[in-house]
Amino acid sequence: MPRRTAGTLRILMLAAACGALHSASCLAQVVVRVNDAVFFQLGTQLQFWGESTQDPIGGGYSQSMYLRRVRLILGGQVAPNVTFFVETESSRLGNAGFGVSTPTKNTTSGMALQDAIGEWKLAGEQLILDAGLTLVPLSRAVLTSSGVQLSFDTADFSLQANALTQMSAGRDTGFMLRGFQLGGRLEYRGGVFSGGRQPATASAAASRNTPQYAARLQYNVFDPEKGYTYAGTNRGAKKILAFGAWGNGQGRFRSWGADVTADIPLADKSAVTAGAQYYFYDGRGQFTQTTAGTTTDLLPKQHAWFLDGGWYFQPLALQPYVRYERLDFSDPAFQSREQARWGGGFNWYVAGQNLKVSTLYERVQPRVAAPGSSKKNTNHIAAQLQILYF
Repeated sequence: MPRRTAGTLRILMLAAACGALHSASCLAQVVVRVNDAVFFQLGTQLQFWGESTQDPIGGGYSQSMYLRRVRLILGGQVAPNVTFFVETESSRLGNAGFGVSTPTKNTTSGMALQDAIGEWKLAGEQLILDAGLTLVPLSRAVLTSSGVQLSFDTADFSLQANALTQMSAGRDTGFMLRGFQLGGRLEYRGGVFSGGRQPATASAAASRNTPQYAARLQYNVFDPEKGYTYAGTNRGAKKILAFGAWGNGQGRFRSWGADVTADIPLADKSAVTAGAQYYFYDGRGQFTQTTAGTTTDLLPKQHAWFLDGGWYFQPLALQPYVRYERLDFSDPAFQSREQARWGGGFNWYVAGQNLKVSTLYERVQPRVAAPGSSKKNTNHIAAQLQILYF
C-alpha cells in the first residue's frame, strides 16, 4: 500500500475511534411534530474519502482527499397518507480530478437537488403514487442507498445510460406507481419519466420525443423490504432472499437486467450477505456523435456483471467483503473498453451506519492496455469515514 494512502487510512481510523466516544449524540433524531398528522424529520449524511488511484501511463498514484457526499435530508408527512422526501447533495467536494494533465481541486461544487418526492398512498401499501425527482426503478444497485452499501460504493457499470437519458445519478422527474402484494413480499415499481429531451430542428419543436419508461418487480422469500431504497447489508437485522428483474427504455434504446440478494442472519447475531446482478444495454443507434465525418455509437450493445459478498462478525462489529465487476461489448470494435474489476475491504461499524469506517482495494484489469500505457492493470485504494443519520 502506498505510504500516503496508509497515512490517510490511519487518520480515518483515528477519527472514527474518537467519534465513538460521542456516538450517542449521533443517535438523537430531529423531529418537528405539528400534530398527529403533520410532522417533519431532519437528517444528514457525510462521507469523507481518502483515495489513491494508479496512473496506467506512468504507474504512479494520484492522491486525493475529499467529501464524496454531503447531504442534507428533510422528510415528513403533511396529511394522512401523504408524505414527502427531499435530499440535497454536494458531491466530490475537494476532489482533484484524476486523469487530467492539470488537475484543479473542486471547491465549488455547490448543493444540488438529489431527490424531491411526494408520495400518496392511494390504497395503503398496495398502491402508492410517487411524483417528482425520484430513483428510476432499475437494478438493485441503483436502488441501494449509498449510506448502507456492503462493498464501499455502488456498482461501476450500473448506470451506463445515465448521461444519455439525462438522468441524475439514476434519478429522473416523473410519476411512478409502486406497491406491495402477497403480505409485502411481492414488490412492483413502474413509472414514466422525462428522460432525454431532443433539441429542436428546422421542422420540429424541441422535446417532441417520447418519455422514458422503467419497471421493476421483486419477490422476497422471507422478510419484505418496504422502503424507498434497499439496504446493501442489514447486519443480521433481517432475513433477506430477494429475486428482482427490471426493464428500461426510451425511443429505440433498451436496457434490462436481473439480480438476486441473500442476507442471512447467523446464530451468534452475525450475518452472511451475497448478491449477483446482471445488466444489458443497447442504444440501438439512438445515441451517436459525429466528429470529422466519423460517427461513433455512444451506447453500443454491452453486458455487465456485479457480484459482492460479505460476512458481518457481530462481536467486533466488523464486516470483511469482496466484490467483482465485468463489462463486455458485443461488437469487437469496442474491445478496448472492456474491463474487469475485483477487490475487497472491510466495514467497521463504530456506531452502526451512523459512524462507519470502510476500506477498499480494487484491481482494475482492462482487456487492452491504453495507448502509451506502461501498465495494463492498475490499483485503486480508498478509505471512507461516514457520519449518517435519518
